[in-house]
Amino acid sequence: MKRCSACGVPRKITSTHRWLDNGTMVETNNPDHRMIFIESDNIGGVFTRIEEILGLPIEHLVIESQRRMTYDYVRSLMPSMVLKLFRMTSIRPLAKSVTELGRLVGLGDVELLSMRIKGDEGDYVKLGGRNLFYIPAYCGMVVGSMEALSGQECSISYEETSPGYYEVTTSVTTHPVELKERFKPREYSRKEGDLRLPRCSRCGGPSALAGYDFLYDEGIILHRANARRMLFDGPAEFEAIFSELEKELGEDIPQVIIEAQKLFVKSGFYDLGEIMDTDAFREHLALRGLGNLRDMEYGEDHLRLRIENPCLHLLLAGLAQGVFELASDREARVAWELAGDGDLTVEAS
Repeated sequence: MKRCSACGVPRKITSTHRWLDNGTMVETNNPDHRMIFIESDNIGGVFTRIEEILGLPIEHLVIESQRRMTYDYVRSLMPSMVLKLFRMTSIRPLAKSVTELGRLVGLGDVELLSMRIKGDEGDYVKLGGRNLFYIPAYCGMVVGSMEALSGQECSISYEETSPGYYEVTTSVTTHPVELKERFKPREYSRKEGDLRLPRCSRCGGPSALAGYDFLYDEGIILHRANARRMLFDGPAEFEAIFSELEKELGEDIPQVIIEAQKLFVKSGFYDLGEIMDTDAFREHLALRGLGNLRDMEYGEDHLRLRIENPCLHLLLAGLAQGVFELASDREARVAWELAGDGDLTVEAS
């Protein structure tokens, strides 16, 4: 794996992602596809908290949402003729490429264990992995990709065969994938900005990435200072899961998600110092592609944020509430609004 000789970041990370001056990050070859760089424990932690609050398992909803989102995404990227070519030849090279990419972006150490692709009921792909970032979402990615590539309905199962090591198997049926209601990803605002992240003079990536260890063989990315694990992913995938939860479980789900994020923040995961410093927090959000912090006002009785081009707005609302409760040492309420121009305003008081 080639790395920048100056900052040590893998070249493929900085060549396939673009950090824009408006607080967003996109894929270089697909600028309509927004990306985020986020703590993986934050994602898994919030879903765990949601289950605790609801007293219900949500794994099946997470898998199904991720499955449908991944299916649509892969189909949009690969022309029908390319898909036909893969079905006529072999998906083994593609499977190898996907597992290598997964290691690079922090999804985990994944390997292809076995596969059988002959176009009948016995077809399957079995992957083995450790350090997987969040098992249900990962399973949804695998089965959604397989359905897009095979054109057939697939099932998914996983088993922890040894401590921390999982075998994930997706089996292909002979039934074509049924047309399902397509996810309509939220359209993110794209306001111009003037946010200038410090850059590496050699590769052009954000200088802050030099503070992370990209452990390719282990499939993980770690912040060197605090050992937080990170990953690159698309926010639309998680927005789709939140939307599906609300559709299936009711209109109170947004508040449940905010509460789950607040509880996660209050568990001590974030450092107040990096959040309460306005300039540091602005760069914190921009590096992660979460938006452009335009205003931040903190007083004894409130914390108010205005963010342009936000994504995962419910998590940002929960973050603000959790940070304010930690700083003020008292319970608080939170109010948020997405304006017509896409700006997010959050106030905890």
